[in-house]
Amino acid sequence: MIARRTPKIELSYMNIICAMLVIFIHCASVLISALTPADAAFNIVFVPWRFSTFVVPAFIFMSGVKYFLTDRRMNYFRFYKSRVTRVIIPYMLWVAIYMIFFVNHHYFDFSWDKLIRSWIHGDLVGHFYFVIIIVQFYLLMPIWMFALRRLRPAAGLAFSIMLSIVFGFNLNNIFGLIFPNYVFEWNDVIFTKYLFYWVLGCYVGMNYSAFKKTVLEKKALITAVFLLSGALDIFLAYRTYNMTAPWMEEIHIMYCSAAIIFFFMLTSVIAGGRKKITWFTRALDEECYNIYLSHCLVVLWLNDYLITEAGMSDAVRRFQIVTAAAYLVPIVFWLLWWAIKLGASKLGGLIKRRLKAA
Repeated sequence: MIARRTPKIELSYMNIICAMLVIFIHCASVLISALTPADAAFNIVFVPWRFSTFVVPAFIFMSGVKYFLTDRRMNYFRFYKSRVTRVIIPYMLWVAIYMIFFVNHHYFDFSWDKLIRSWIHGDLVGHFYFVIIIVQFYLLMPIWMFALRRLRPAAGLAFSIMLSIVFGFNLNNIFGLIFPNYVFEWNDVIFTKYLFYWVLGCYVGMNYSAFKKTVLEKKALITAVFLLSGALDIFLAYRTYNMTAPWMEEIHIMYCSAAIIFFFMLTSVIAGGRKKITWFTRALDEECYNIYLSHCLVVLWLNDYLITEAGMSDAVRRFQIVTAAAYLVPIVFWLLWWAIKLGASKLGGLIKRRLKAA
């Protein structure tokens, strides 16, 4: 997620849009998992659900942008300390909270081995895999800082997309050829799958003004490519639903790349020449990561309650209720939390100034 210190308003807008789409993805799963393509509701929801799947690559892209916006030398101690406190510790806390939920609802029995494995693999709940992926990019930050500032964008992007395809989507096949009986457990969370989006973001950060100027000059072309690639991706994903289609990954990379550039262009247009954002936008932007981590708990608990306690078999109705709650509860809670933190910070500053003046 984009951190508080980002100075680019369009990135704040893009961060918020992607966070809202993540919530929709997990709410839509309530409907999609309960219905089939033969149901009208499935077909209606499938299109925006598939359309939204660019959001994790977009988060990775925005992280790359943020860290390469400046030529200043990075303080790695401060960087890793902030990633531990702002990313890893909240993640570990929320994994533990979800673990408590699953144990209390009798999904499985608690074990420290399962908790530790869940922390490491990010597989307890579907959306946690993003944290494992982004942490891998953080761990390799010295390499990115050294290599990408010395490698031309064309070469860096070409090399990254080759690695993404070969070592991201085909690692199981590679390991299968070398070690026939070996099962590679990290295939879903290996960073090489998302390397292209990270490298693209890093180069955009290094050339931010020029990139923004170009996308604003090419709005019609970018929109056309986005719509065409999106239509192709959605159509093929629908036709191959629950089927194995190796070439779908390449199509999806094309769509995600087009969607990222389109939404960067769109939010740049919305931002216009603004120099400041409203308190609401700032608060929502700063709390996006907490909203991301917590919203699935609302989806899981409420869907479980509607099925087991309320006996609601209507998947469409459950989807409507869960979606409303998944947006309302986390957003209101974390905006209140942001206001409390801000008030406490201002009160602490006031007390400190009074004590110094006394």
